[in-house]
Amino acid sequence: SSGINAEYGVYRCICNQVALIADLVIDQLPLRKLDGARVIDTSKRTAKFHTEEGKTIYIRRPDGYEMRVLQICKHCTLPVFYRPSPNSHLYFIIKDSLVVDSAMSVAGKEKKKLKLTKLTREAGKFGSVTVSTIDEEENEIEKHEAEASYTMNAKIIAQQLARDNKKSDPDSQISGKPKRHKGTLLDTSY
Repeated sequence: SSGINAEYGVYRCICNQVALIADLVIDQLPLRKLDGARVIDTSKRTAKFHTEEGKTIYIRRPDGYEMRVLQICKHCTLPVFYRPSPNSHLYFIIKDSLVVDSAMSVAGKEKKKLKLTKLTREAGKFGSVTVSTIDEEENEIEKHEAEASYTMNAKIIAQQLARDNKKSDPDSQISGKPKRHKGTLLDTSY
């Protein structure tokens, strides 16, 4: 495994949800003249898509039908990309579906620096590439939830220990009254 940190472009859906993080500038990608879509070849580019698989549609063309597997925004469910098949390495960016992150200039002059780790794992003849990202807000929320969980667990454990200590202590008192021993086998002489 090799780790590589680089500068990546952040692209958002029109609802402002992050949809794509990639090592590319959209305007420099190949253009499909048929519908104005830009083409991303994930076998040659590193890209992280933040979308879900949507419907599969068929579009009638003069020479037959074109299959499209839509990739929809996780937030607003609008189609952002499409693929020619579910396991294709080609992604087509639907025209005008993405906007450049506001922290990046459109011309790509001053890109927002985002550290990503690209891991390449060799497995025989083939290798796989994994790009992982952590959104700072999600990281903060998870950290807060973990701290709250630890605090709650500590309180529960302290209460349980206090109950266990009360049960094991023979001189303990229940509701302010001394504990009475029942039975006839106990020595009653004091």
